[in-house]
Amino acid sequence: MKRIAITGSTSGERTILANALSAMAGFDFIASPPYSSIAARYGLDSDLSKCQWPDSFVYCMGAFSQRIIAEQKLEDLYISDGGVLNEISWLKTRYPRIELIYERSMIQGLEKIVADYASKEYDFIFHIDSNDPSDMIDPCLKQLYLHYQIKHHTIDGTNGEDALNQMMGYLQVKPILTAKYALLK
Repeated sequence: MKRIAITGSTSGERTILANALSAMAGFDFIASPPYSSIAARYGLDSDLSKCQWPDSFVYCMGAFSQRIIAEQKLEDLYISDGGVLNEISWLKTRYPRIELIYERSMIQGLEKIVADYASKEYDFIFHIDSNDPSDMIDPCLKQLYLHYQIKHHTIDGTNGEDALNQMMGYLQVKPILTAKYALLK
């Protein structure tokens, strides 16, 4: 089985690398569900920046649910953009200092479920390292890996071709396309 998650804070770079790796390996690609589709489905504010705590939690739960459904339909040989770890990291960094114990407990409970799912379901987790010192999601993801002992491989995403070749080396899969052409696709 080859169930792969690519995590990292910069969604554009993560998505490009996940899509290119999918083309290189010949695996299915699962994209993060966009906020707008979750907002429409659950009646949330259409503007993410105006999203308050309850709507942010619903978004995170909705994205997690949709991702699990998509991943379970494919069963094997897929590359997931962000895995289930990016949504929980987004929520934790969006509300880093929640004082109310109820809300804090909700986040911690969801975090445990997400970490358990990631540990059991993904054969490989590639974390695209951030070079941005103001980035809050990258350290949050690293903290999740450490706290829950989630196996992962940190990849330097500075050079896309090198990053893809490094990931393919871990996967030990014969590439269908070269890294250069996969990035153009």
